[in-house]
Amino acid sequence: MQPKHYDRFSSLKMVPAVKRYVSLVALIALLLVPACGGGGGNGQVASSRSYENGRAVRTVSGTYWVLDLAGSWLEMGRQYGGLMGPELRRFHSEITRDIIARGISEEEQKSTAADFSSGLSSQLRELLLGISQTSGLTFDETLVLNAGMLLLSNAILGGEPPSACSGIGVWDGYTKDGTLIFGRNWDIDRKAMSRYMRYLAVVVLHPLEGNALANIHPLGNVYLETGMNSRGLFIELNNGEYSDPTERDEREDTSSVLVTVLNRSDNVRQAVNMLKRIPADLSYILQIADPTHAVSLERPTFDARVRPADDRGLIVAYNSFVPPYPAHWRGRVAPPKPSSIDPRYDNMLRLAQSPAYKGLFTPQAMMEFLEVPMEEGGAYHPGTVVQVVAVPAERTIWLRGCDYADWERVPLGEFFDGRQ
Repeated sequence: MQPKHYDRFSSLKMVPAVKRYVSLVALIALLLVPACGGGGGNGQVASSRSYENGRAVRTVSGTYWVLDLAGSWLEMGRQYGGLMGPELRRFHSEITRDIIARGISEEEQKSTAADFSSGLSSQLRELLLGISQTSGLTFDETLVLNAGMLLLSNAILGGEPPSACSGIGVWDGYTKDGTLIFGRNWDIDRKAMSRYMRYLAVVVLHPLEGNALANIHPLGNVYLETGMNSRGLFIELNNGEYSDPTERDEREDTSSVLVTVLNRSDNVRQAVNMLKRIPADLSYILQIADPTHAVSLERPTFDARVRPADDRGLIVAYNSFVPPYPAHWRGRVAPPKPSSIDPRYDNMLRLAQSPAYKGLFTPQAMMEFLEVPMEEGGAYHPGTVVQVVAVPAERTIWLRGCDYADWERVPLGEFFDGRQ
């Protein structure tokens, strides 16, 4: 994905509502038990924090933070900044220095970050403003941190669109008990980005209206590329610029639109209908799943379609629209790269339909599937940075920062329901 004056710090007394939730922190922390492996992490013990009406807990292994925020978007931003100030300041310092060393000056970072923020919704801009009020970062620094991973991607890729990210949804006859399981690889460059996986977090937002939602992203990045809501609706985003390189900067950024979709949609049908009504700023392939089924929504800048499933109970996606295309797409969409150059789609399709996986998928099996190297018939490659497995019916995810930690289970349902 390409990126297209306020108070520096203020501290208010904890509001009384916090007290209602502090007692839940220990319970939630006990529930955050790794599902497999030890969770390499950084060796810290489980801990918790509270600020105003927000709280943060570490998983038991100490690998990741899970933030639980509630209120207006500005209030949730204040909670975010007050809870994570030290981490946000450290992350900003580290990544901006890294990006400068790769040839993008501090002024260029500020300019690009401001342009990117202009494509975000008013709700996300309020969230960023709130973060700047309590984190110890200026508003400009908050914007730069929000765009940090995008800026780093630009520095690494040199402006070329990434052949990165893949997803697979399985249900019905593909899983052991018919339960839908989704697996997602977020890919850019693991060597450059694994150092920042200590900032990978799950941020649960409880706005005053609509569904609660969780954003799986490094701290300070408020746009959404992987997330789930309190209804068990899961969405992940893959870059589609290889198929359609057109840019429409005047439109809202898709990673901002997805926050609104999760907030306002209860199921796949509602999410698809909403996304079809909103023109895309860039070309993306969006995978959308709920407890019953999953679809791949191919969304060029001029149209949108739900692609037919690869098989009953199976959908596979990567970074190209999958033929055949509608007649009116001809001449406007580039065909996929040959499998000899990018074998990920064919690999995942073949592997999912093999006797080793078909009918046998469980969350653990999906984790193993995502870790199969591309040269051995999978989709995992040196660009893979973050992996996520989701079970919408259980409102549970497993999270892995590659070359940083093992898989870690996060029971999102406990956070979604904790505010009811």
